[in-house]
Amino acid sequence: MFDFQAKPDSNLPSYTNEVYRRQADAWRYLDDVYEGDSAWTKLDGDGLKHSTKRSRIYLPQEYGEEDYDYDYRLRMSIFIDKFGQSVRDFVGLIFNNGIRLTDVPGEVMASWDDLDGNGLPGTKLAASLAISALRRGHTFNLVDYPQHDSAVQSLRDFLASGRHPIWTPISPLQVLNWRTVSHGSRKRLAQVTIAVLQSQPDGLYGEKTEVQYLTLVPGAWFKQRIIKPQTPGEKPKVQLVGQGLMGRVVRGQVIPFDHIPLVCIYGGDRRGFFESSPTLKSLADLNVGHYQILSDHRQKMHRCCFPQAVRTGGNGEDLVLGPKTIVDVPLGGAFGWQSPETSSLAMSRREILDYESQMDFLGADYLVKPGDRQAAATTQVQAAKIESELYLFASDFVAGLN
Repeated sequence: MFDFQAKPDSNLPSYTNEVYRRQADAWRYLDDVYEGDSAWTKLDGDGLKHSTKRSRIYLPQEYGEEDYDYDYRLRMSIFIDKFGQSVRDFVGLIFNNGIRLTDVPGEVMASWDDLDGNGLPGTKLAASLAISALRRGHTFNLVDYPQHDSAVQSLRDFLASGRHPIWTPISPLQVLNWRTVSHGSRKRLAQVTIAVLQSQPDGLYGEKTEVQYLTLVPGAWFKQRIIKPQTPGEKPKVQLVGQGLMGRVVRGQVIPFDHIPLVCIYGGDRRGFFESSPTLKSLADLNVGHYQILSDHRQKMHRCCFPQAVRTGGNGEDLVLGPKTIVDVPLGGAFGWQSPETSSLAMSRREILDYESQMDFLGADYLVKPGDRQAAATTQVQAAKIESELYLFASDFVAGLN
């Protein structure tokens, strides 16, 4: 989605700080596993699945395996989205009864049914934020507001305009760098840069996107683009494309905020400021391992499903098999059928079942599908574990929303 520098330059808004770089690869990995094999394969006009550069990360190519044979094996490989389904199941359990708002100002209640400014209700927007936080470890929400309109002079004008605060979900991959200041024992956000995709006209009918960089400080914002150098040795240039104030309008005057309205919503263990450990990463790892083992198992089945013709003797000429054919066996030779050794199939099948059992244990099946529970004692322990994790996640999520 965003193409950032391999060697970050702290003088450019595209700079990614150390905390971001520590987590970015894990976020991309978790996003891929959540999306499934469509993240590392492509469908061409022939309707067949083809490999991409990322395919070999999740389904390694065997030594000596030709690209054509690899693509054939890739098409036979099935990815079961256990990680993605568990994330959705967990969030579904939390939001099963919706969101109950208490002691909420009337202005917030009035905008709850259109919280993103595009008609999305607050409950669905909050569920989307929860999915993002649980799958990556944390996510962000920017509380924004339409730009100041000088035509709004009275309460009647304001009500007629339909203007209200809006929530804008921000992926942690977009929050590139930040600065903090300390207030006692707490850190407070003093500056943050967010990468955003800006649409631009392309010809008469087309549209293209450009990465721009939105920097927020208390009470103000400015947006920049980076102009790539045209000649070797030239440095990139930064161009300002917009700026403005963030604050409240009181009697026609904009009173700047003393804070940045960007909220971090945690869905995993907090490791620091804007840093977390994704709760379900182990499940994602198991999901990829299951994908690889299942692929191997299907290849074994494909190659061992029929006995092989074996001929002893002869001059190496081609052997034709089929109805109304005769196999000419030379003197002292033999012909027969040899069944492949299939004992490894049982072992790989057992390994697949072991992986599926571990994925069930880390996933939400014990709560979502009570009929699948096998051992009562194990179920009680796992249910308590899941309920504890859900409680911690829900508590952090509510704190972020508040």
